Amino acid sequence: MDNSQFKTSIKLNWILASASPRRKMILGQLGMRFIVDPSEVPEPNRNPGEKMSEFAIRVARLKAEETARRHKSGIVLAADTIVVCGNNILGKPSDKGDAGRMLNILSGRWHEVISGICLLDIARHSTRNSFSRTRVHFRRLSPAEIEWYLKSGEYRDKAGAYGAQGRASIFIDKIDGCFFNVVGLPVAAFNALCRKSGIDLTQEFSAFSRQQSAFSDDH
Repeated sequence: MDNSQFKTSIKLNWILASASPRRKMILGQLGMRFIVDPSEVPEPNRNPGEKMSEFAIRVARLKAEETARRHKSGIVLAADTIVVCGNNILGKPSDKGDAGRMLNILSGRWHEVISGICLLDIARHSTRNSFSRTRVHFRRLSPAEIEWYLKSGEYRDKAGAYGAQGRASIFIDKIDGCFFNVVGLPVAAFNALCRKSGIDLTQEFSAFSRQQSAFSDDH
């Protein structure tokens, strides 16, 4: 697929290639109308020598391409988020013990949250990719605090075994970069990617608001 300019439109059909409730929440808060069709592509391994940002972008692109095969038109939005601490890539924990291991690694240290994002225009066979990097610092966590968090179950299905928007917010004492990236979808990078693609999100939001208003008036 090439990187040709997308056609500007206020009637785009958005497809979110993710089942993440955090990504759905962020897009919903932006006022976007979209359907959810999670990618079923298996998580690949990182290639030798591949940069973390390149890896995140590659996975996001694979997700977008897999979801796009089930649709004839629309703009697919896919993302992949990884947590990196030192030389450790912390994915989604396999169980409670694995989550505890990750939290002990993060305790008292800086780590990076890297998200790759991909926009794929199905009809025009066009893609654009980008990434966002945020540095996050955890204060020193006590064993009791880690156990308290594990008992909450909030670690499940989250890269790095924590949710910055939830109970783990009390563990974070410093952040450098986009907060929404840590939650799961870097809004600033997403908007910049749309602008490069000829998509004005303010027009998308305005069009959706007008449609909602018209629907309310008719009912």
